[in-house]
Amino acid sequence: MIGLPIDVVRYVDVLIDTGKCGKHDIGLEIYTEKLSEELNLEVALELGVRRLFECLGAGGRLGEDYLRAAALHFLLDCVDRRMKSLGTLVFEGKARKALENCVEWIDAKLRTQSYRYFFGEGLEEIKVLVGYMRRLLDEHGAVLERCVDYIVEENKSKQTPEIGSGTIAGLLSEVCRRYGIKCLFYVNGKLLPPASAARKALSLLERGEKVELVSIDGKIRITANNSEEFFTKIMEVLGQ
Repeated sequence: MIGLPIDVVRYVDVLIDTGKCGKHDIGLEIYTEKLSEELNLEVALELGVRRLFECLGAGGRLGEDYLRAAALHFLLDCVDRRMKSLGTLVFEGKARKALENCVEWIDAKLRTQSYRYFFGEGLEEIKVLVGYMRRLLDEHGAVLERCVDYIVEENKSKQTPEIGSGTIAGLLSEVCRRYGIKCLFYVNGKLLPPASAARKALSLLERGEKVELVSIDGKIRITANNSEEFFTKIMEVLGQ
């Protein structure tokens, strides 16, 4: 696909996905250890991306092909993750933008982990991994865009909604910003912040129930019988 040996891609996929390096999705997620099963307490032991580099290095596999394979894994996994949250609609015909957004999202996520939990450790590993993502996009953008299109179709076949809660939550936050209002909404009488309001509304609509969403100041009121109508009416509030 992009000049990577299939055995390299498989090795990296298994390493990241199976927990062989300490945790599922190691690299994108922090390496943790559970302190208490009863209280569900975990302690952050090591930045995930640094742990991934150590695992690759221990197996003598810290070369460029393996790092490119890791970058590819996280890039496409990010697209799939975000699609399940945002819905398929926002990705249709926007594959390049989706990939660019994922590079920035991963970079920000890993840097936040580094500074928040590990006093800036692992920044060099983050720079290397994200650098390979940018190179993949520059050198193989057309192929990766086709991968995004395939992920869209795959998610559609699995009944991933066209409009996800992440998209609705983002739009509700934009409504608050545009109108300068406190960002809380009543959903069928229950007061919720944007993310929770979006999930609640879509859940009710999926069950065939009518939804009424009202801003806390009462100035914005939306009623809908399905997710498409809900999305359209929010866009109308935003003047789009």
